[in-house]
Amino acid sequence: MIRRVKCNFSILLLAFFFVTSTFAESIKFATLAPKTSSWMKIFRAMGREIKEKSGGELEIRFYPDGVQGDEADVIKKMRAGLLHAGAMTSVGLGEIQESVLIFQAPRLFHTYEELDYVRDRLRNQLDKAFEEAGYILLGWGDIGYYYIFSNQPIASIDGFHNSNIKMWVRVGDPVGIHFFKDIEVVSVPLSVSQVLPSLYSGRINALVVSPLACVALQWYPKLKYMMDLPLAIGVGATVITKEKYDRLSSQAQQILRETAQKYHQELVQQIRKDNDRSIEALKKKAGIQIVPVDETEQKRWDEFAAKVQNELAGKVYPKELLEQVNALLSEYRTGR
Repeated sequence: MIRRVKCNFSILLLAFFFVTSTFAESIKFATLAPKTSSWMKIFRAMGREIKEKSGGELEIRFYPDGVQGDEADVIKKMRAGLLHAGAMTSVGLGEIQESVLIFQAPRLFHTYEELDYVRDRLRNQLDKAFEEAGYILLGWGDIGYYYIFSNQPIASIDGFHNSNIKMWVRVGDPVGIHFFKDIEVVSVPLSVSQVLPSLYSGRINALVVSPLACVALQWYPKLKYMMDLPLAIGVGATVITKEKYDRLSSQAQQILRETAQKYHQELVQQIRKDNDRSIEALKKKAGIQIVPVDETEQKRWDEFAAKVQNELAGKVYPKELLEQVNALLSEYRTGR
């Protein structure tokens, strides 16, 4: 009799675990962010809270360091159902909804506050656009101000007219490709994973990146100078496929949305602080020299950037969207 009771209890216990695991949902989440970076520390904290709040119903499995490929590869895997979510830059997001690339238009935003003002007011519009494309936008993130890093000092547009400069442009980045084509600099299209070996081999010797990413990706040892004028603000976001999202219970959906939003707000503030610290570290510890840009050259950069912004309108992002963003920027800058 005792043995039978033990046997029945064991069967019940196994059944309990089987039923529990049946209802658990695992979200496969890929990103280029290095596993020890600020991005991943916050994503993992987000994952722990989601699992705790959902009582184990929802779990996020992270794939950092680009182990699932570049962002275009991640998007393909998401479309095939092999991955469900990803934190990516505007280049990856542009594979889903190309109009988001307006955030990377050169010199469009001069400060984080301008970016926040415009992005907040476009949020509902962008949420709808991503959902129509089959994705749920869980939260925005930042990469930081994008600067030109190089092996020789560059402060002006004319400084690029040098056969020794070999500029990295990211594969699949229409904004960067168009911008550097207009500057008439020798550019080398590469994926993010190819940058480090290409710096060491000498295939490239200049690139545009945020200070934090330059440190996190270990690119800085092969660079000497940073131009002291941001060309853009690197923008990112986390998305999940609508197919996966719709499979979650309404409670799990709410937990996912609310928790993701909370941690992405924290992420934006943390990344901005870390970028400021990274500039100091690059100067003091890595010996990177900051190249000043005078007012005359800054004006030339802005005029050139405005020309590129207009050239991209109707090709990469809608002309009407550029007009909308410029109207919001004017509204912010005039304090209306």
